[in-house]
Amino acid sequence: MNPRIAEDVAARLKEGHYDDPPEHVLSAAVQQMADQFATGDKPTDAQMRAAMGALRRHRQFSFMERVGTEWQRAGGKDPLVQRQFAQALVEIGRFDDAGKLVDEALAQADTTDDLALKRELGDYRALRGRIFKQKFVLHEDPNDLARSVEAYQQHYRVRQDYFNGVNVLALRMRLDVMGGDTDPQPLGQLAHNVLKEAEHGALTQPVEPFSRAAASEACLALDLIEPNAGWCDKAELWLCRFLQHSGTGRFEVESFYRQVREIWRGNPLDIGTCAGRLAAMFERHVLRTEHRWSPDARQIARLQRNPGELEKNFGFEKTFTVHHLRRMLDLSPNIGCVTDHDKVRHGTGFLMPGAILNYPEYPLVFVTNAHVISDTVEGALGGAEALVMFEIEHRVVGNTQYHGIEKILFTSDPGEIACVPDAPDLLDVTICALKSLPDGLPGLPAAANIPLVTGKTKAFVVGHPKGGSLQFSLQDSVLLDVCSEQRLMHYRTPTDPGSSGSPVFNENWEVIALHHAGAHDCPRLRGGGSYEANEGITLQAIRRARGVAV
Repeated sequence: MNPRIAEDVAARLKEGHYDDPPEHVLSAAVQQMADQFATGDKPTDAQMRAAMGALRRHRQFSFMERVGTEWQRAGGKDPLVQRQFAQALVEIGRFDDAGKLVDEALAQADTTDDLALKRELGDYRALRGRIFKQKFVLHEDPNDLARSVEAYQQHYRVRQDYFNGVNVLALRMRLDVMGGDTDPQPLGQLAHNVLKEAEHGALTQPVEPFSRAAASEACLALDLIEPNAGWCDKAELWLCRFLQHSGTGRFEVESFYRQVREIWRGNPLDIGTCAGRLAAMFERHVLRTEHRWSPDARQIARLQRNPGELEKNFGFEKTFTVHHLRRMLDLSPNIGCVTDHDKVRHGTGFLMPGAILNYPEYPLVFVTNAHVISDTVEGALGGAEALVMFEIEHRVVGNTQYHGIEKILFTSDPGEIACVPDAPDLLDVTICALKSLPDGLPGLPAAANIPLVTGKTKAFVVGHPKGGSLQFSLQDSVLLDVCSEQRLMHYRTPTDPGSSGSPVFNENWEVIALHHAGAHDCPRLRGGGSYEANEGITLQAIRRARGVAV
């Protein structure tokens, strides 16, 4: 079943089903659920648990936030829904708001006999640990790391389970490197205990994939504690079992991979370390199953020096040359993430020379969708609310730099997806001047022409899907069609929801379009029928609207 109208999608979500609907349909369905809290016909607690669980499994955290906010305003008190809501807030970076929900639940547990809440206590304590862990990742304050250890440890002391145990182990190992681990229990003893707990879990709970992840992570720790004893081979074996498990989906993969990257500092280019070997396995798995690549700034910097490593390690498409890879990496610092003042990420945008868009007085302008930044489009961030963060600049400078919007220079409202007859001024684009700019960036180059559709013509998208790290959609990326007015462009490329505002490149890494939507049943631009496609507004149409002769 693949529901195509919002009412059906909302009904399926309330039953715990997620049928991979088009993003605009999913958004409308979630909004319907959110609106029901104001009308009195609100979802039951059971329906909310099911819907939040389905959205979580598919990493739709911004939609969880939307419906969770209305649930909270309506006085919702279900402990599981509150924890799911708090988890979504953590995922989108609202750590303080998530912490308030967690603290409220833990305080309530001390004064109530509510068994439902008491069943959730372990997960709430783990979530508190996760909040401090993510704060440490952002700021590298060892005090946050110590607080995270204590939060996980609090539950692990009561109940020896591999989930909390492996987090205590990983965080203590990192704290030990920083000279701050004072726990009397030897790390080696803890690692062996966690491994036994995880192995037992894999035998007694075969449907649960995370026991295999915990076993892999315990072996990773033992490789550092007891080197040259074959522990990394065992870590790889357990990781294979985790990745091949039928219960391992995108949420599970990203959860473990994030731990390897952020806490164990695994870099897929450093296969001389066990963490690097595991990271390389994750990279290959994600490339093969999801056709995307999400390097961090360390990888990009290293690959800029030696892009040949990219071909060697990840086996990209045969058409990629070292020249193409170097150009891709050199241009990536021009791509930024749009946030609000709470640092919650909302979309993508990119810098271009102002002259390309008929703003010669501005060396660089920032381009994104109108449904991401606009003072007139409902649901968009206003110019005064929006900030822009460039991930590569953050790593180079050493702390996060946020650039405010000085002025919205031009905006054009969104039109319906694949609606060719729409007026030519419905371009879903906003062009901004920023109050400050990263140093030394040239902006992205514009393609002179729209590529011909041949069936083999490439179209690549780079952006921050779902507000996450910079992601390159490089494989299985093909230009499908361009409308007769040369305004809309369709392409098949593996973008995630939330890629709004990303640049679309040709194979020479020149901008050909501004990504704004996608659907599994997108109407074709010519003739009848539908297909799975993403849609962008051609850069030529945007330039024409700005009075540029193209």
